[in-house]
Amino acid sequence: MKTTAGLVACMLVLAAACAAAQSLKVGFVNTARIESESVQALRAIEAMKKEFEPREKQIVALQQQIKADQERFEKGKTTMPAGELKALGTSIANRMRESDQMVFGLNGDIEQRRKERAAKLFEEASAVITSIAEQGKYDLIVHEAAFARATVDITSQVLKEMARRAGN
Repeated sequence: MKTTAGLVACMLVLAAACAAAQSLKVGFVNTARIESESVQALRAIEAMKKEFEPREKQIVALQQQIKADQERFEKGKTTMPAGELKALGTSIANRMRESDQMVFGLNGDIEQRRKERAAKLFEEASAVITSIAEQGKYDLIVHEAAFARATVDITSQVLKEMARRAGN
């Protein structure tokens, strides 16, 4: 029994030594940098700002109107007729609900668009990473790691290739 265990241990040590002798080429990609620094990501952010800016301005304008009417309501509590005060209060409440609905809808649309653009960015980055892996003869490229030395970080290379493919 001891002989078998010793033989197995020797085989494991020998296998580990053989595995260590073969060179394994590993790369690491920092996805946070891809999401924040790539040309495609920056363009997507700008496009989203342009797309949603009119709706944001509309919401801000409505909220400013509500605030002005609330101030008018507070000032007019003692001088306005009860019917007019009640109508103003109802109008404020209705516009506040409308504002809340607009904000909720805008946030949902922004989140949906963000997910769509993130999926497209991931697809583009994956194509670039695959290309780099094949050209550089990498055995493994990871995007999450507890630790990665700078010598295996290929994020800058991925960003450059993504910029080149984007036309920059």
